[in-house]
Amino acid sequence: MYRLVWCLLVSLFVIAVQVSSDTNLDISTTQSSVQELRQDEQEQQVSIVENFEYINQIRSLFSNIEQEMQQKRAQSQKAIVDNHAKQEQSIHLLVEIQKEIQNHREEVAKDRVQFSKWQSEITTNQIETVNVLKEVLRDIATIQVTQNQTIEPPNNLQQEVQQEQKDETKFAESREVIKDVNEQQNVRLLINLPQTLAELKTEMFKQREQCIDNHNKYETRIEQLERENEKLRSTLLDVQLSSYWTCKDVPIKVSGKYNIHGNDTFSSFVAYCEQEKHGGGWMVIQHRFDGSLSFDRNWTAYRNGFGEIDGEHWLGLERIHQFTKEHDCELLVEMKDFYNNSKYAKYSSFRIGNESQKYGLLTLGEYSGTAGDSLSGHVRIMFSTPDRDNDFDSENHCAEYYQGGWWFYKCFYVFLNGLYDNATGSSVSRIAWDDFDTDQRSLSYSRMLIRPLN
Repeated sequence: MYRLVWCLLVSLFVIAVQVSSDTNLDISTTQSSVQELRQDEQEQQVSIVENFEYINQIRSLFSNIEQEMQQKRAQSQKAIVDNHAKQEQSIHLLVEIQKEIQNHREEVAKDRVQFSKWQSEITTNQIETVNVLKEVLRDIATIQVTQNQTIEPPNNLQQEVQQEQKDETKFAESREVIKDVNEQQNVRLLINLPQTLAELKTEMFKQREQCIDNHNKYETRIEQLERENEKLRSTLLDVQLSSYWTCKDVPIKVSGKYNIHGNDTFSSFVAYCEQEKHGGGWMVIQHRFDGSLSFDRNWTAYRNGFGEIDGEHWLGLERIHQFTKEHDCELLVEMKDFYNNSKYAKYSSFRIGNESQKYGLLTLGEYSGTAGDSLSGHVRIMFSTPDRDNDFDSENHCAEYYQGGWWFYKCFYVFLNGLYDNATGSSVSRIAWDDFDTDQRSLSYSRMLIRPLN
């Protein structure tokens, strides 16, 4: 029993010693870990401070870069404003010089007319002088004949001389008086004739010299103005060579050819911008005025466009589609008949589809104008050409029959791409706008223009 108790006590003692040893070991290990953690914390704090300083440096660098960018942006904007102002000044000067050139040309034309009048007057004076000389010579001859007749006694006087002795004295006196008067007149005419001719010649020479001098002055001035105009034309060419989103973005109010560009979906192209009429900012998409260009073309031609931009032309369905897709546009149609009657039609919106949609006339807004609303009958109609029949006429191929491309229905109320011919009637190909008049007459002029609304 005692042994058992003693063994138990010894076992408890051993266990107590082991527990004490393990506790001391754990405490030592814990203290070591705490020291390591404190070192790590200190290192992390140092690293955080360094990172914070680095972040502050980066922030300072970004702030400096932003300030520099703002300064450069301000400088760029100022340069753009200055360039725009210079362009405006150049264009204004160009317009003034063009006006001055026109005025000088009108003055030169007037001087040429006056010069022609003077030449005519000089010629007339020469003719009159010759006629006066002829009359003088005839008068001299007449006077000489009269003198001879007066000097030579008539036969009847010789027969009656004895019977009229009383009248002989009076006749002799009269004869002497007439002779003296005639001689005085002849002498005055002959004396004054060279002086008169010299005066006329001098006056003619002065007038001719004055005309030549004025002509030379105006020619010199015109040459100078043309040189200045050429310089400004180069400035205008720089403006025209720039690329613009729309004709409304062109900074000058001068109609002409300009580069128009869109987004990446289509490349830039040249279009005619109408900058002076109807408020400006219009892009011409179709123009007919003399019949020099055939509009009897295939699908590819109508898609890509044809003709000269500053002459008769069709801009191209793809360009019209891309432009009306990017911009909400309005449409203006100008027209004139062969009797010089002018009218117009304007629509508040205009848009066509893409090639897969057959470039259909998707949108046509509210009408206003003087020509009548004929185009509304073609809304939601696909485009047809002689080689692509997309019309709604099951019996006829309208584009082939009427020889041109258009948004044909059955077949048309409007057809601006028809044959250029002074004809009437619905069965003939013509430039047509049915509501223009009641007799279905042909038009001699048409121009389609579009302009962004924004």
